[in-house]
Amino acid sequence: MAKSVVIPQDIIDTIIEAVGDDSPSLKNCAMVSSSFVLPTRKQLFSKLYLRSDDACQMLHQFLVENPVIQCFVKGITIGQNWNNSKLLNLNQTSLIGILRLPFCRLESFSLTGRMWYPSIWNDFSSELKDALSTIIRSSTLKTLRLCLIRNVPTMFFEGIHLTDLALSSLWLNDFDGKQSGLLIPAVAASEEVATTAAHTVVDWCTWHFFEPVRGTRFPTFVDLSLIWDVEGVTEPIFLPFMCRLRVLEIRIDPSSATMLDFGILSLLIRSLCISLTSPATLEHLKIDIVFKGSGYFDYYALFDEIRDAEVWSHLDSIITHPTGSRLQTVGVCITYSPRCDSKGVEPDETEVLEPFLDALPLLCEEGILYVQAILHE
Repeated sequence: MAKSVVIPQDIIDTIIEAVGDDSPSLKNCAMVSSSFVLPTRKQLFSKLYLRSDDACQMLHQFLVENPVIQCFVKGITIGQNWNNSKLLNLNQTSLIGILRLPFCRLESFSLTGRMWYPSIWNDFSSELKDALSTIIRSSTLKTLRLCLIRNVPTMFFEGIHLTDLALSSLWLNDFDGKQSGLLIPAVAASEEVATTAAHTVVDWCTWHFFEPVRGTRFPTFVDLSLIWDVEGVTEPIFLPFMCRLRVLEIRIDPSSATMLDFGILSLLIRSLCISLTSPATLEHLKIDIVFKGSGYFDYYALFDEIRDAEVWSHLDSIITHPTGSRLQTVGVCITYSPRCDSKGVEPDETEVLEPFLDALPLLCEEGILYVQAILHE
């Protein structure tokens, strides 16, 4: 009988790492021998995907019975499983139970609401809100992604320390004109702002808005005017996660751009200006705007509207907010797809760029403005 060969554990670990996230292959590896079980479990449970009630129930029981597995978890993603006819209930006991477990190495957390009817913060149970608040303030967490959630309170972000914050179709209750008395207003005392800023640090923030306008091509979508109607909301608000930003990216990507989109962009830039604290930290600011024109329309009138939009005066002054600005680049990228005007003429890149260059003289003079126009075919 041939003698069995003992494979060094470091070689086994390397083999498992090479398998990657291939779940079926990892499960097969676990059956090779007992020395493969632990490294395989580390790989299998490094990322948890919670997409159905049944999966949450089974996983919660397994994690409770095998507490060592909790130390392997580095990422948690919560979202709907579109192959399942049943929607994930965010308030269910087993999901909240999972979030309450002591994940000592958790680095990333992602929560995505329902696609056609975004989740509403006020519908979350107090237990779920507490669990989420604890998760995002974990000392090990580096990346947080929130998508399709309405009316999230600004105070939810106070005290977080993150490398990367990604917000997509997320609306703060403050921008709905429902600013809480517990939140810091734009004219808050400097000491209160400084205290909040000292306890809230986000290095990189990406904020993506899409399908925001009335008359959306998705008529079954939630009443988006409730999310995007900024009429009457004229005052910027203090956003704690913008206090110590090094990089901010904003993307406006509706089905068709209107001046309403510039309204929210103006509100964001003004809020950025009052939220940044000294000493200055912001180095890179990027704005992506996507215009998707169709048929024949007067795009020259649209360019005039762009040139006169309020947002640019606030953006142009950002080199002085706060004092000692460290800004290195301000990028504005316009992706456009107007077919042609009534005479069958398409605008060239120069015509698209001119309104932005005219509206941002200070940034042009400083030499840190980069404007790009891309024709979307």
